[in-house]
Amino acid sequence: MTAVRSHFSPDNIEGVRLGDEVYFHVTNLEQDWDVPHGFGVKGANNAELLIMPGETTTLKWQPDRVGIFPMYCTDFCSALHQEMQGYIRVSPASSKVPLSFTLGGNSTQPTK
Repeated sequence: MTAVRSHFSPDNIEGVRLGDEVYFHVTNLEQDWDVPHGFGVKGANNAELLIMPGETTTLKWQPDRVGIFPMYCTDFCSALHQEMQGYIRVSPASSKVPLSFTLGGNSTQPTK
């Protein structure tokens, strides 16, 4: 996942199942040394990340219920800070929903 003013890529993720271990490897692509980004998932049992420009940091998350979870920037980064958000849809453990994500409106599925 990448973070740059004013969005995350991907911004919407589907196909995560209840109980999955999800690793967000977030890279801050900013060129200015003083523009960190934060990353958090609502309802996560761990703290959010603070990612300095040029760095990659990892957040491990294991959803404990089915639903839609917002992910968002937790560190004020610019006037468009509130645009840095997206959603993760968590399905039941038995779901056959394939893992997919969007990059600004374009849907993508990983290759097998």
